[in-house]
Amino acid sequence: MKIKLKYFTYIMIVFFSSCQSQSRMDLSELTLSEDLLVMIPKSERTLFSLDKVDPATGTPAFTTYEVQKYRYKNIEFKQPELGHNQVTFYTYKALKEGSDNQISGFSFDLEDRNEELFTILKKQYGKPEELTPVPTYTLEEVLHGHNSFVWRKNEISIILSYSYSSLNDKQRIRTTVYIINNDAKDLTFPEQISVNRLIETHKQR
Repeated sequence: MKIKLKYFTYIMIVFFSSCQSQSRMDLSELTLSEDLLVMIPKSERTLFSLDKVDPATGTPAFTTYEVQKYRYKNIEFKQPELGHNQVTFYTYKALKEGSDNQISGFSFDLEDRNEELFTILKKQYGKPEELTPVPTYTLEEVLHGHNSFVWRKNEISIILSYSYSSLNDKQRIRTTVYIINNDAKDLTFPEQISVNRLIETHKQR
């Protein structure tokens, strides 16, 4: 009887874990033509904070720290003990009920240097162009700067950046990934597209 109970408990744990994983939105499968108000249930919209113009892309942005609802392929997001992880969706224009609220892209930030994610992106999109090498500038023995890469595709661009900074006087590295449509406009400079704004931000100076 004890063996059967143990076996049943094991099956339930596996089943529960599998259900949790399947219920997460896989951002790698997201089509950049989704309507944000359709994609995000009304009950979850209060979990997002709004930036009318995101400083990184120049587009409206909707950010959540409830990252346990998302994954990228087999990488399941969770909140770390120090720092924070986040997921952001971008739209072509400010949201308006009853109209087309198509997303133009998304990004996510994860604590630590995620080499597995870099490997996944290389397998998915090929070899990237390096925008900025690993930084060499140190302040009190802590590296500061970015190590950034870009994949330029026909319809989308992908940027991965490792950000080096200090947290509690120790080395902090964050992994940020942007996946955005090439036709997304930088609303602060209508002649410029968001992808170019991101690339210029992450290029070596």
